[in-house]
Parts: sequence; structure tokens; C-alpha cells
Amino acid sequence: LLCRADGDPPPSTRCARDGDAARGWGGRAVTRADAGRYVCRATNKHGAAVRSVTVTVECEWGMWWGRDGD
Repeated sequence: LLCRADGDPPPSTRCARDGDAARGWGGRAVTRADAGRYVCRATNKHGAAVRSVTVTVECEWGMWWGRDGD
């Protein structure tokens, strides 16, 4: 997930699933195992802002189109 925030000074951002360390998908397709609550946190010298989102994966690519992409 992309976590964006604006501020002065610009905040550092981090997004993680259920408190786990940040994990990138690296361009791969998501699966149902990736579903869950993700928390994004933006921090700078003035403080922090936190927001969460629940990700639902309704269909896996291989489950809909076939394993070979047909």
C-alpha cells in the first residue's frame, strides 16, 4: 500500500499490516492472504497521524482466470 502525507517538515511514512513490519508487494498480485487491517503512520517533529484501512481481496487472479492466465 502507498502511504502519502504532507507536512512541514515533510513526514516520514510507514504502512504495515496488523502491526507487522512494512511489507512491499513488489509488483506481485495480491492474494486473500494479504487481506486485513493496515495501519499507516506519518511522523515528523510536530507529532504523528495514524489512519487505518481494511483491505478485502475478493478474487485471486489465478482463481478467476485460471492458473496460466487464460
